[in-house]
Amino acid sequence: MHAAIVFLLILSASVASEAGLLTPVERDVIKKEYAVRPGGTLHLDMDRGNIEVEVGDENRVFIELERVVKADDKRTVDNVLRLHEYTFNKKGNDVQVSTQYNSERGRWHRFRRRPRLRVNLTVRVPEVYNVNFENGAGNVEVTNVGGSVEGSTGAGNVIVDDITGDVKISTGAGNIDVSGDVGSASVETGAGNIDLYGLEGAVRAVTGAGNIDAVILHQPDADSKFSTGAGNVMVALAEDVGIFVDASTSLGSADCDFPVRFQKSFLSTSFSGKVNGGGAKIAMSVGMGNVTLKRH
Repeated sequence: MHAAIVFLLILSASVASEAGLLTPVERDVIKKEYAVRPGGTLHLDMDRGNIEVEVGDENRVFIELERVVKADDKRTVDNVLRLHEYTFNKKGNDVQVSTQYNSERGRWHRFRRRPRLRVNLTVRVPEVYNVNFENGAGNVEVTNVGGSVEGSTGAGNVIVDDITGDVKISTGAGNIDVSGDVGSASVETGAGNIDLYGLEGAVRAVTGAGNIDAVILHQPDADSKFSTGAGNVMVALAEDVGIFVDASTSLGSADCDFPVRFQKSFLSTSFSGKVNGGGAKIAMSVGMGNVTLKRH
């Protein structure tokens, strides 16, 4: 009985292989490293893929580009890798990485299924180094970098963790998470949640649809804005942080742990006033959802 089952499995695999039903998969990895000095900038221009940037142990930029292709046959796999071009380059103290898929339009109808290309980029940089990225689609994560982080992705989540510099991030659709002693932050997503923690300077956080949660631990040195079209906005303040708050929701509830002035109309609610003696202005606006200022 068992022998018959094994025979049938082997026969099925053979038939599937002959018919091209088992999709060929190929993993291609390219590595490169450059000696640099702290203070340079990593420039990433990616057509797609997940990006991970972290701090290494030396004054070097180490690059690992992984490409995984699934297609109907080996010839198609090789063609996809050929069409997906990449370049690594060092200019001065900066390092540039770019990828581009030179699609031959109108040719995929020849294949039974459209080939699948997955790209992952991992880069290690010195502790003090700036990061500048553009990504067509994919997630981006930058960790422990002592420099500015600026970039955009068409669709994907962005995590900027334990950063000690200025941050400017945008994504067409995806969540944004920023933490660290951030000097200033400007983050925007078309649809997604925004989480901010440990901010020092001015903050601009905008989402078309999603929640915003922010924790401010240090005294802001400039005005900030938190806005969502549909979702909740919550800002938490450390006990020694002084601000002037101006918060409103067009359709939803409003709540504040501090003694401020409330105003209510038919559907909208707002509150404003000095908190802990006053300071930089924090504007919080919600189209449809709740707005909250609380103690951290």
